[in-house]
Amino acid sequence: MAGVVNMDEIIKILDKIEEMTTVGQITIKSGDIEISVTKTTQQTIHATPLPVFSKASERIPTATKSNTAPGQASEFQVKYARDLMAKVFGEDEKGGLDFLAHTLEIPLSDVPEIEGWNGLLSQDMVGNIIDALSPMHKSKRSDF
Repeated sequence: MAGVVNMDEIIKILDKIEEMTTVGQITIKSGDIEISVTKTTQQTIHATPLPVFSKASERIPTATKSNTAPGQASEFQVKYARDLMAKVFGEDEKGGLDFLAHTLEIPLSDVPEIEGWNGLLSQDMVGNIIDALSPMHKSKRSDF
């Protein structure tokens, strides 16, 4: 009886299948007999959970988190811009106001008072101020 598999061999094969982790389904054919085995397991293949990704637009960067409306500059951004203004212009109020009018592209009479920046400036406005002041501050520091 060549080609006929006896029951002991089938049991050995089934035991080996149970030990395997990558085989989930197998069919054994022997003569007129066909055995199909589907292995199910409660184990998860991944021991650690897969990371969950979200769109960038759904997240607010940590540096700008505060109780501000969307698009409004945070208190941290405003404070940083104020500090740079003080370091670059010091007591030169006229030079600071002229700089702000130029940077924000508004008339000198419409430049807001520095003390009133909270709740008034947008993220874009503060970003423009910081971007323009940073190189000035760096060059001023290197003069010493």
